[in-house]
Amino acid sequence: MKLKILPPTLREKKRYIGLKLYSQERLKKEEIFNILWNSVINLYGEIEASNINLWIVDTKPVENKKRKQYNIILKCQRGYEKKVETAVNTIYRQKQNRIVVHSVGTSGTIKALNKKYNLQ
Repeated sequence: MKLKILPPTLREKKRYIGLKLYSQERLKKEEIFNILWNSVINLYGEIEASNINLWIVDTKPVENKKRKQYNIILKCQRGYEKKVETAVNTIYRQKQNRIVVHSVGTSGTIKALNKKYNLQ
């Protein structure tokens, strides 16, 4: 018997957040995910972090001569966008590597986020 797909009215609503991350050293996607996830857990705790349902959709390195730059698209549950932006803005270092994170914007779809904030 084939499982039925949930109708759109019963699915969790999600939002996409665009970020620009600047670093002194190269970072892997796993390191970026750990940095973001740890900042959310440290600020709000594990229960609230599980409600936020944070996930990295896309990470793209950008050519920059002065520093390493990444365009990141995060997915979170609707209603928690401000909490994610607050947690992300508390990041300033990973070990000896200095990091700066700027939240660019929020959107309901990846296509609109790329179009509006040019994260391609």
